[in-house]
Amino acid sequence: MDGEALVRKFQEAQMCLTPEALQLLEGREEREAERVLEALRGREFIVTPELVRGILEPSPPEAGEAEGGFFRPKPLAAEVEARVEVLRDVTGKSYSRGEVRDFLKLFLDRYERLKGLLMKRSDYADPLPLGELAGMEEGEEVRVVGMVAEKRETPGGHLLLRLEDPTGTAAVWVYKGKSEELLEKAEEVIPDEVIGVEGTLRSGDKEPRIVARDIAWPDLPTSGSSPKVEEPVCAVLLSDLHVGSKMFLREVFERFLLWLEGRVGDARQRDLASRTKYVVVAGDLVDGIGVYPQQEEELYLHDIFRQYEEVASLLERIPDHIKIVLSPGNHDAVRPSEPQPAIPREVAGRLYDLNTVMVGNPAWVSLHGVKFLLYHGRSFDDLVSVLPGNSRKDVSSMMVRLLRARHLAPMYGGKVAVVPEERDFLVIDEVPDVLHCGHLHISGYKRYRGVWAINSGTFQGMTSYMRERGITPTPGMVTVMDLQKNKPSVIRLV
Repeated sequence: MDGEALVRKFQEAQMCLTPEALQLLEGREEREAERVLEALRGREFIVTPELVRGILEPSPPEAGEAEGGFFRPKPLAAEVEARVEVLRDVTGKSYSRGEVRDFLKLFLDRYERLKGLLMKRSDYADPLPLGELAGMEEGEEVRVVGMVAEKRETPGGHLLLRLEDPTGTAAVWVYKGKSEELLEKAEEVIPDEVIGVEGTLRSGDKEPRIVARDIAWPDLPTSGSSPKVEEPVCAVLLSDLHVGSKMFLREVFERFLLWLEGRVGDARQRDLASRTKYVVVAGDLVDGIGVYPQQEEELYLHDIFRQYEEVASLLERIPDHIKIVLSPGNHDAVRPSEPQPAIPREVAGRLYDLNTVMVGNPAWVSLHGVKFLLYHGRSFDDLVSVLPGNSRKDVSSMMVRLLRARHLAPMYGGKVAVVPEERDFLVIDEVPDVLHCGHLHISGYKRYRGVWAINSGTFQGMTSYMRERGITPTPGMVTVMDLQKNKPSVIRLV
């Protein structure tokens, strides 16, 4: 069949052949083109060579069962029941009216819960209220817990931290040259986070002063137990697909789907695919509309509904035995303020018809008893701007910094807008087994005090926005979390 006729036939079916797919079909019999058309009708908009080969050139039969004309061994995960429990999620529980008193309730809730975590430390079991400092003698040793209202460097190069709690305020001085370790700690302090300070009391003109000797964060406990999973199942962690962008790497995602089916990869990789029971996406399923300046020039789909239709067409090809957990990001069609509810059915109805669990951002989800904290990661933009030496390339260290603060977006008034719910959904008051983030488009993971901090990379190539900011993405790197072994590994698809 000639190329012109092929292009016309697929266009009539509202499909577009890539040049490589057209080359594969040219010269073949018309019935083979019809076979591809029927297999993809209503499912795909862009037809890639991987799709054509998958239909016309199936793998040779292996021991196992036949499904849809393809032979493959029956996956181990298909014999296991999914065990998914949404532990905490704002979806359907957002009642804020956005009034001043709502913000007061939010920050009071944040302060009290983070103070409670600090008080679990033996040295901060009984911190002094800031309002009592004015009545104490100068030179007394004190321990206090407060929210950082201000952080600034004095003309002499010292650091000044203003703390506040419900009873009052205090100025904390960290003197240059006194302790290099203490100065480094003070430089790490993020505005609006809750910290503990130990030091010596001094009188002040407007408020008490504390000459700091040490700074402490709520942090994670130093020891914890690993989850026990009897069945050898895995969870695949993804984020930042950005479907609708011209830089969406469709062919790489096609290879990911083929790997999930056990059709590509070496023996180890096929074993991981066979044991995959869950696929978890931590936001930015689509590129969205009007998210950044001149974005429309980098879109191939300018309709948000079509973007989600295409996401559904891709995800419906994930094998039926795999449960899919979807959480939104800042490019998705939900409110930009955090916490974000799940992507609504009105925008992405087909996603609800798949084998999915739709949750908000952040969300606490248990998979086979392993506790995942899903957070897209918009607050990383704020961390880069306020912490010395922080780089977008060191994604896992930024995630660890959030774990130490026990809050997913400690800084107020930056990139992250906040919905003032009565309860702060961004406080990490429990200890997760896995913190799964995205947003930075760079794959990486690190273990900190028993918790895996995993950033799952992207399926989008470099955009003009990334180029201007010197961001080099690491697309096509898929993180697989072995839930039984409590160990992640990365599969490279590019």
